[in-house]
Amino acid sequence: MDYRQRLYERYLTTHFGAGDRYALQADNPLLAKYYRLNYRRHLPADKNARILDVGCGMGQFLEFLRAEGYANCAGIDRGDEAVQYGLARHLAVEKADALEHLSRHRDSYDAIVLNDLVEHFTKPELFDLIGACHDALRAGGVILIKTVNAANPILGAHSLAIDLSHECLLSEESLAQLLNVFSFRDVRVLPLNLYADSRNPVHWLARAAAACLNVFWRLLHALYGRPGTRCFSKSILAVGKK
Repeated sequence: MDYRQRLYERYLTTHFGAGDRYALQADNPLLAKYYRLNYRRHLPADKNARILDVGCGMGQFLEFLRAEGYANCAGIDRGDEAVQYGLARHLAVEKADALEHLSRHRDSYDAIVLNDLVEHFTKPELFDLIGACHDALRAGGVILIKTVNAANPILGAHSLAIDLSHECLLSEESLAQLLNVFSFRDVRVLPLNLYADSRNPVHWLARAAAACLNVFWRLLHALYGRPGTRCFSKSILAVGKK
């Protein structure tokens, strides 16, 4: 059996377990605030836009889209547990291979979202995936890619080791390069803000501390000849238009 097939058959229970870590993924009340803060301005204005969540996992982003009023969004995942979980929550999800699905839906989507997915692919596979996403987008469509940040001095290396299915890490530079290779327009790579609860004073303090650390790390990188590196957040979000 292919190692990926074995991993993804029981990915939720083997990776997240059944305790607090699983509960944090399944029912974290801050997730909607996190998505609203970091994603909403990049999503299509038209609530009837056709949106595909590739590697939708437990469907948290689909639930966010539904709550935001998007009426035409769907997800695909190759994991049986993930699909069953999404269907139990009445989400439009199906088990599918990403490349096969995208190749059958050329020029079909207004937005394609890849959350915590690209790190699961080798570089050759990643090129195939992003090329297929480009082909599946309509003209003017947007791609959103969230991934762990290889430049984070604390969690960068650990982000590769934390999951057996992780194959590669990207930084803001290589993620932008990937989208530029496929001629996406207006490419931006942005830091993702973890501290999304504007009513929580602890989150304001954490934001301030993270901002100070970011300045410190930028200075260190500049001293070592990398003045262009700006994003040191745990995760980063790339945005590009077809």
